[in-house]
Amino acid sequence: MAAQEQYHPVGEDEPTSISKLPFIAVAAPGPASSSVSAPPHQTRHLDPDTPVGAPATSREVWSYYSYYAGNNGIGSFHSNLLFQNLIYQAGFNPNVLPLGSSPCDIDTSAPCHVWWGGGNKHKAYSSVVLIGSGLTFLSQALIFITVGSLADFGNWNPWVVRAFSVLSWVFEFGFLGVTTASKWRIAMALYIMSAWTYTLPQGVTFWASYVFFNAIFPKLAHDLPEVRDAREELLKGSINEEEFEYKCSMSRSKIMNLSYVWNNVGFTVCTALSLAALVGIGADDSAAKNNWGYSVSVAICTGFWIILAIPWFLWEKKRPGPELPTGDNYLTFGFKQTYFAVRQVWTLRQTFAYLVAFFLLADGLSTTLALISIAQSQVVHFSAISNTYLIMVQGSSAGIGVFAAYYIQQKFGVRTKTMLQLTNAGCLVAAGWGIMGIWTHKVGYHNVWEFWAFNATFGMTLGPQFSYGQAFMAELVPRGREYMFFSLLGIVSKGSAWIGPIVSSAIVDVDENQWAAFAWAASLILVPFVGIFFIDEVKSKKECAEYLAREASGLRKENGAVGGTDATM
Repeated sequence: MAAQEQYHPVGEDEPTSISKLPFIAVAAPGPASSSVSAPPHQTRHLDPDTPVGAPATSREVWSYYSYYAGNNGIGSFHSNLLFQNLIYQAGFNPNVLPLGSSPCDIDTSAPCHVWWGGGNKHKAYSSVVLIGSGLTFLSQALIFITVGSLADFGNWNPWVVRAFSVLSWVFEFGFLGVTTASKWRIAMALYIMSAWTYTLPQGVTFWASYVFFNAIFPKLAHDLPEVRDAREELLKGSINEEEFEYKCSMSRSKIMNLSYVWNNVGFTVCTALSLAALVGIGADDSAAKNNWGYSVSVAICTGFWIILAIPWFLWEKKRPGPELPTGDNYLTFGFKQTYFAVRQVWTLRQTFAYLVAFFLLADGLSTTLALISIAQSQVVHFSAISNTYLIMVQGSSAGIGVFAAYYIQQKFGVRTKTMLQLTNAGCLVAAGWGIMGIWTHKVGYHNVWEFWAFNATFGMTLGPQFSYGQAFMAELVPRGREYMFFSLLGIVSKGSAWIGPIVSSAIVDVDENQWAAFAWAASLILVPFVGIFFIDEVKSKKECAEYLAREASGLRKENGAVGGTDATM
């Protein structure tokens, strides 16, 4: 630990206490927590971990899991399938004249196009679905740029989650009025808007509520009683910094992974409720009942989410962020802080490297899931019941897989980065499997058994990938800036995730083979998979400490509040 004892982040020796600035009140403690009771390097290292408010209670943690169980994505999944179902029903075989006279279900092996772009222009229906996914991701990126950073300041963070949750509920209930092929454009719009609010392309409102809620977990983890006790042990010298950081890392991993386990429990329960409704409706009896079944399933899952969200809304403890700097306002500060973060992220080399890797990885995963979803719906003839059986298997597999991954990590002390890379390897295999479908129908997501296999093994591939992707990001984020950097992660992932589907749409148009896009998706996963091996969490901790000092100095100078050393920007 000698190296750490000699380490002094830029700006820490400034005469004015950083903690007097409202902007970083959470990130840096006041004089009361000075280095009197511990060696200076330990107190400086702990500054971002200074507790604010009461520790997390068991009831609060379980209510966090409850919200996660409700916000499981099944409603948005069904809305996506309904959109695909309606657009396919509105499609026609472009090889039969006059155009529009031959529905796609007459010859399922023939191309299926829909009117697109005005006049007599038309496009492959799968290409339009990918465009819808791309627009969804682009809209999500715009949302994060405009409101993402606000969740770090004042008391806005709980209300951001509540607002996007309610908006998502409104849009998802809107699907009850969309049940015929002629309304596929309305279904597309509602799907994109509800997606405002999962790695599978989901609505904007759903995703915003999910990401902003997800960004709470590092703060919640650091408020666990065992982490606060560990901090006191470090101050007393009972444990060293490495042991303290390991406990912090495991607490983050615990909250994230158990949240995802409960997310998949809710996923499975909600799927079972949807299945019961679909069977009761007789969704396989006719196309009209199948459409109605999808709409009802969306409504059921939305109601399920509302019920399980209530405990969190009632029992969430206040974890206010610092006040805005003097002279700033909420309408402009989000842009200003995002701009500052984008400029400074270059100095956070490890964080920046991961954001670049995640930029490609998120694109590859979302494209892979979109392509598999399209192929699955085609193979099961858009049956709501068959799709629901498959997604139920996926949810069960994901829940078991994430719990098993967390158990293995805890049992053997495996690094979060190692667990992430194991799941990334599985994702690469899933995308690579689709490539074989370019040349043969025997494998490569052309057969029902392949989708049973994919969903059954989901817990070993894409299931735990999301939770470990987020948990690893938490290891690279300056403390007290979780919302801003997780929003930046959301911007990066959604800023790229629209590219893959749009490029895939172009590939499908040119090649006239939707399986050709799997090669593009696999390459997007392979490159970051290799790059993540070179990211160092230990170096990141030093870079994050320097970032907080620069942020304080830079914003002090800009606002003219307090003089200070001009750190390198």
